[in-house]
Amino acid sequence: MHLRLKTLTMRLRDWLRLFRAQTGPATILLILVPYLANAKLFSLETFVISLFALYTHWISFGHNSLMDTAMGYDLADPSKSHHPLVAERISMPAAHNVIHWGLCVSAVLAILISLNFSPTPILALISIFLWFVFGYAYNSGLSKECLFSFLPISICFSAMGAWGWFLSHNFLDKLGWLLLAYFFTTILFQTSLSGHLKELELGERSNILVKMGAKIEHGYFLPGKATFYGLCIKLVNIPILGSLMLSENITPSRAIWLALITMLSCYLLAKLVLPRRYVREKELRNMSLMEILTIFTPIPLLLPWLEAGLLMLFGVIYFWGMNKLLWGVASHPRV
Repeated sequence: MHLRLKTLTMRLRDWLRLFRAQTGPATILLILVPYLANAKLFSLETFVISLFALYTHWISFGHNSLMDTAMGYDLADPSKSHHPLVAERISMPAAHNVIHWGLCVSAVLAILISLNFSPTPILALISIFLWFVFGYAYNSGLSKECLFSFLPISICFSAMGAWGWFLSHNFLDKLGWLLLAYFFTTILFQTSLSGHLKELELGERSNILVKMGAKIEHGYFLPGKATFYGLCIKLVNIPILGSLMLSENITPSRAIWLALITMLSCYLLAKLVLPRRYVREKELRNMSLMEILTIFTPIPLLLPWLEAGLLMLFGVIYFWGMNKLLWGVASHPRV
């Protein structure tokens, strides 16, 4: 009995690894923050949307992992040798059935939620369409074969945020547009800089940092023009768009929050874009910390501190706990 339970636990852990479950708060918060800008945290609707966001995150990120393996990319990456599909602890037929049927279920659920919750279901459905199409295209090959692969995934996540917004709003006002621009630049940095940085040694054709002259030589990261590129994106992302969102509802506590986040993000940015000895574990940790800071930045700028604090506390506990459970480390996944 004990052996069967242990085997079941290991199987479940492998499926959660395939789903990249540790990053679930990214999707949950990206949908909830725009939604809660005009809705209540403690409601049945919020609970339903949160569960859907978690489920969809697992299935869509699992789709990315599945396609990267099915097309052979992860098989050629030594850092992915421990992943459940690469190590054949989960079979390809099982993964295809679970994930592709899961995507079908996700689409149906998103439509039902839109029709029942949104004051403008047409705009919500348009957002779903853009979210799913651009995300599917990215997962199905653009992420590895297109130099501008960061565009479809940035559009995908922006449309996801728009869906959250239209679940509680009739139209996009100035704050809504600023928030979507913030989401776009957030994913742009995560994919075109952080994501490509951790895969730089593979020399993939979609890696825009290689085109900028970035390389790893004798164990050192030489950024080339990537330093300027990263600085520009993050400058627009947090200080500029953050300040514009702050100006829509400025308070001293929110101003202090943004100033603190800006200083911390600048410190981490220096660690990501300047020449240095390249140690992959440290790179992953710094990327994770930058991602957490960037995801958390707009939450208190849009929501009351109690709600913002609860959402950020949930995000930290989930992320660290799931990383520890799945990968044996607390600050970042082993990917």
